Amino acid sequence: ADEGHVFAEQEQLIKAGCKLLDAEETAIAEALKIMLQNKDLILDEEAIYLPAFYFSETGVAKKLLELAEASGLKQIPENIDMHGLETAAGIKYDDVQRDAIIKAAASKIMVLTGGPGTGKTTTTKGLITVFQEHGFDLLLAAPTGRAAKRMTETTGLEAKTIHRLLEFKPPEGYQKNEENPLEGDVLIIDECSMIDIILMYNLLKAIPAHMRLILVGD
Repeated sequence: ADEGHVFAEQEQLIKAGCKLLDAEETAIAEALKIMLQNKDLILDEEAIYLPAFYFSETGVAKKLLELAEASGLKQIPENIDMHGLETAAGIKYDDVQRDAIIKAAASKIMVLTGGPGTGKTTTTKGLITVFQEHGFDLLLAAPTGRAAKRMTETTGLEAKTIHRLLEFKPPEGYQKNEENPLEGDVLIIDECSMIDIILMYNLLKAIPAHMRLILVGD
């Protein structure tokens, strides 16, 4: 998990366990067997999970499907004035950026991805303008304080860390959740590749069915 993985296969765990604990393979394999029986670990096909990661990963998949299939989406007229948008921004979007803006306007969930310098920020600003022109209430967030600050500087709107957006208060946890969801029409999250699976699950639990979700990241 410290290396960014959500699960491991048995062979990987045994090899790592032998090296870490200086123990025999049979002892590690037996320990794994007992932990699986006791539900200290969860086996899904060939993947072995710590319970928190298993329930977060399957929970993320379930919540994304529920959001994608939910009704009640606030609509934007199909014919977006891209020429007017470019004139107002003083920018000429390329075909990929234009397509991204049009698709995001029509989508419940969208992933906007590309390496550094490919125009994600420019595209995101265009999206924000479209949503604002149609009276949408926007929420912006990022995983870290630095990323949230940069998002605020580039968009001109307040961006919060995800923890602040969810009103995280230890030891009570996240104040925004399924019973007390976020308020707004669109949630744009930047630097998504930095979000761990447990935080992502808690974020998705707080997103109401009518809200659009745009995920931006390398």
